[in-house]
Amino acid sequence: MTSAIGVDLGTTNTKVVLVGDRDTLLAAEPTPTTLDALITLVGRALSRADVPVAAVGIAAMAESGFVLDADGHARTPLLSWRDARDDADMQAFARRTGADDLFEATGVRPGPKPPMALWLSLRAHRPDLLGKVNSWAGVADALAMALTGRLVTDHTLAGRTMAYRLPPSGKTLAKTFDEPLLAEAGLRPHQLPSVVLPGDPPARLTRSTAAWTGLAPGTPVWVAGHDHQVAAWGAGVRAPGQVADSVGTAEAVLHLVRGVPDRSAVRREGMSVVRAVDGATEALLAGTSFAGGFLQWLADRQTDGDVAALLAQVPGLDDVAPGSERSAHSGSGSPPQSALNPTRTVEPSAFARPGWVLPYPGGRQCPDPDPSAVVRVVGEATAPLGVRAIEAVAYQAAWIVQRQGELAGDRVDGLHMIGAALHRCSQWARIKATLAGSRTTLLRDSEPVATAAARLALFRCGLADDAALPAAPVLPVHDLIEVYQRRLDAFISSARRGD
Repeated sequence: MTSAIGVDLGTTNTKVVLVGDRDTLLAAEPTPTTLDALITLVGRALSRADVPVAAVGIAAMAESGFVLDADGHARTPLLSWRDARDDADMQAFARRTGADDLFEATGVRPGPKPPMALWLSLRAHRPDLLGKVNSWAGVADALAMALTGRLVTDHTLAGRTMAYRLPPSGKTLAKTFDEPLLAEAGLRPHQLPSVVLPGDPPARLTRSTAAWTGLAPGTPVWVAGHDHQVAAWGAGVRAPGQVADSVGTAEAVLHLVRGVPDRSAVRREGMSVVRAVDGATEALLAGTSFAGGFLQWLADRQTDGDVAALLAQVPGLDDVAPGSERSAHSGSGSPPQSALNPTRTVEPSAFARPGWVLPYPGGRQCPDPDPSAVVRVVGEATAPLGVRAIEAVAYQAAWIVQRQGELAGDRVDGLHMIGAALHRCSQWARIKATLAGSRTTLLRDSEPVATAAARLALFRCGLADDAALPAAPVLPVHDLIEVYQRRLDAFISSARRGD
């Protein structure tokens, strides 16, 4: 197999994977806060490749980046989406423009996360920082520029800035950021990356970069895109009705649709409209800040911060199918199992007992956004706390998927789950499959974003097909399908009431 390198620039960690006959984890380190340190980390990992590399793909968190000077040097540390940002200027912009009109134009909800909020604030309070000669580069774009000398991005990352116009369904994406939107922040399109669309040629490794990475000059380098989107592509989510559910500390649900009839309704539900990796298929993107994070929140209060102790209360935690394989990634710790269908019968009465938890330590982003929502126990709580915790986050995700289908008028045709947390807690995955009501799989790969970025780079170079990464089927607990569906309806009703 032709080899490629995939880079995942995450909120917490950066991973670099060599994908080939045997996938190898080259680096897994905390994501640096400076561009120089990031370049050093990735360059060191690239130099460890012991086979010819045909392409490099870079995926990254969205809404994060650097201010660069005219020579491409960073003037700021990494400005992350999770940093506290003042969105007063953004809210004033939304009032002038109209929140629905702004969402119609970009598919992004006004708030503190989009880079537009940061740029508006800098224009008002630090006009010297961006100025007329400096530029903005997303974290993936800045790394790609260091490798190739070209400032480029992918539409899935551009689309999270609120400065990239989202055309109507079926229309072609733009290759530049939107001039009138940028003007609100005092910026011009030349201060932002060019947008490389599917089918466009890649940037290529320079001779000087090749010398210190050990890769060949001219090696194609792709900004593969937004990490959630790239992982969804890797999971085989390519057609309307298919859903990617990426679970970690937070949870992101990407639902491919045939079209969005009412974008303003999507905004009111706290979700976004995006284009999928292919640049053509529309999708609804939604999430919650608390998935694994909710388990940690509970563990901090009940088990001295030990999530494993919390999940030890869940019956059947270690049940997996015989013959499960381990990941080929070297040095990646305990890799996930390949199937999550228990080998012994799990007593259904251990689950779906009366009482449940509303999992909102910091408000609810969607559906039906409610910043005042809090954690509540509803009814008589009889199940173990660990069971109630994974049921709570599973109900929340199922509600998101259900509401996305209602907004788009689409039937769910497959739930594709991604995330090591679901491998560590097999019953969490099974509850999600029981609630799904459709074919459910779990990606086997222990580094799905980096691996998918490498595969996508090869596909865009015409060196590989677009086959999905291996996934294991996850079976529902048939005896619980009806009762979980009734409890989901009750969960939604109580969440909307806030009781």
